[in-house]
Amino acid sequence: MKRNHLYRFLLVVLLGFSGPLFAEGDDAKIVLTFEKGDSINTCKALVTSNDTPVKEIEVKLYVQRMFSLLPVGDAVATDEEGISSFEFPNDIPADLDGKLTVFAKVEDDENLGNLEAKGQIDWGAPRVSNDIMERSLSGSRSNAPWILTIVSNIIILGIWGTLVYVVTQLFKIKKLSRHLAKK
Repeated sequence: MKRNHLYRFLLVVLLGFSGPLFAEGDDAKIVLTFEKGDSINTCKALVTSNDTPVKEIEVKLYVQRMFSLLPVGDAVATDEEGISSFEFPNDIPADLDGKLTVFAKVEDDENLGNLEAKGQIDWGAPRVSNDIMERSLSGSRSNAPWILTIVSNIIILGIWGTLVYVVTQLFKIKKLSRHLAKK
């Protein structure tokens, strides 16, 4: 038995300790469900550990955006049955397929650690038009806003105009110095 502990110790030392290495029997998970109502959509997260509900654990709800996760509301603690209920907003824009990827997370809990569950739903607000074809900052170069195009061209012409003026003045100075040298 002592030899087994020695092997575990050596394994921890060789690999480097990164949190609870040998958590025996702790099978914690989140199950995410969605309920569509007439005007209110609800997301429910069931948190269990060893198939028993966990109460008083804060669960956060997120929606996948392009570069990060968008928090949806505040953290909600689980009830006696291990369920956190979230009222889902109806105005979050969907992706091109009309779907949203929703995450339920337990973050940095002392007993459970970090847990995550995800699911896809079609509750997102539909896109009215293709944003790439409209004149906007996120559009292509040919669809940049008119004011941005005009102002940037004025700035570029102003810089080149100044350079041309300086060069012509240098030629005039050189010509004037030759004229004064002849006298």
